[in-house]
Amino acid sequence: MNFILRHIRILLLLALIGAPAMTAVAQRQKIKNLPYYDQRLLHWGFSFGFSMPTISFAHTGSEAAEGWWTTCPKVNPSFQVGLMGDLAITEHLNFRVSPFLYFQERTVRFERETLEGRERTNQQLKTTYIEIPASLKISTRRINNYRPYLVAGAQFDFDIGKEKETPIVFNRIDLGVHIGMGCDFYLPFFKLAPEFRFNLGLLDMIDHKREDLKDLTLMPYTEAVKSARNTGISFILWFE
Repeated sequence: MNFILRHIRILLLLALIGAPAMTAVAQRQKIKNLPYYDQRLLHWGFSFGFSMPTISFAHTGSEAAEGWWTTCPKVNPSFQVGLMGDLAITEHLNFRVSPFLYFQERTVRFERETLEGRERTNQQLKTTYIEIPASLKISTRRINNYRPYLVAGAQFDFDIGKEKETPIVFNRIDLGVHIGMGCDFYLPFFKLAPEFRFNLGLLDMIDHKREDLKDLTLMPYTEAVKSARNTGISFILWFE
């Protein structure tokens, strides 16, 4: 929960910092690029971006875990590409579907206290997700060639490359929600929108059954984790 509140505070801080700058820009009228662009019903585009994915663990504390607990100490930036379809509902409200393909690699660390000291072992968790977000985009009034907005919605994720014979294995399907903020920049020939977005997975991603596991010495690592949820913050560039 602290992780979620921290990123929401960051988004609100960015909005407060950007508000005075937008007000100053509004006082200087400029020639508008793409003046009739927002009157279209449908918009199409593509995107690419980077995300910092992590994992939020909860632990069982059971005897079967043999004293192990789990953390995600290292976050590797991941790359994502996607397409976008946007439907204008009103002047300030849009519905957007934007399928992504993104690649993640996260370090999972297992630790326990022994008579000899602290024992550690790591696992590289590699995932390749197809994500289909559905979002509502709420925009302000256009200010010259700028238009700030907020976005919120839900997404469906599917991992196309599930690993086996590792200490923990993630399920292939996840559902989540997202919230973010960005700004449309109207350029002479296209619209560019940088966006910050926070993502929160809702499902427990751990495969607890491990029916395919042959090396039973790996089972205590799975037994140590009660639940694991995907979280992360992304920076996306939209091109329309």
